[in-house]
Amino acid sequence: MTTMQIILLAASAFFAFKIYEHMQGLQDPDGTDEAKEAIEERINIDALVEEADRAYDAGRLLEARELLQKAHAHDSSIPELANRLGFVLSAMGNNEEALKLYNHSLSLQEEDVTHLAIASQLRTLGRLDEAQTHYKRAIELDPEYEVTYFNYGNLLVEMKRIAEAKMMYEKALEIEPELEAAQEELDRLNGR
Repeated sequence: MTTMQIILLAASAFFAFKIYEHMQGLQDPDGTDEAKEAIEERINIDALVEEADRAYDAGRLLEARELLQKAHAHDSSIPELANRLGFVLSAMGNNEEALKLYNHSLSLQEEDVTHLAIASQLRTLGRLDEAQTHYKRAIELDPEYEVTYFNYGNLLVEMKRIAEAKMMYEKALEIEPELEAAQEELDRLNGR
């Protein structure tokens, strides 16, 4: 499984859980019209997200973007929608717009995966010091997520801070010994 596939899998699971949590919070025991409308609205957004996921999986990025834009326009207060749309925009090479969406998501709710996504965008845009700040914060929020250490290690290699990069790869392997990409990078840095 590639690093990108691992990130996609983790992000999809996280976003699905967050949408589930959000829906659970909309349930009103009194059954008021307001609660029913909110649930119906949520179902429409969920349908758009599901359709967008299918489009993305089929390689139809433009369609996925349009569906997620529609859902996000309908309710821009859901961090997961901003993250998903940011992810699709990033896959399309629109890193500045993706970064704006990730920052919007972060303003709504601080999550380690959002910091990780922001760091990735900043790294792509060559803003390495800013990226480092977000990797550090992601680690503070979830010190047991090996992908963050791996990606932070990649950034440190790019910054020519090899000793620190090795430590990040080692930490990633400590958490997930089967993370082959981290082992490969560590071996490469050690001249093996």
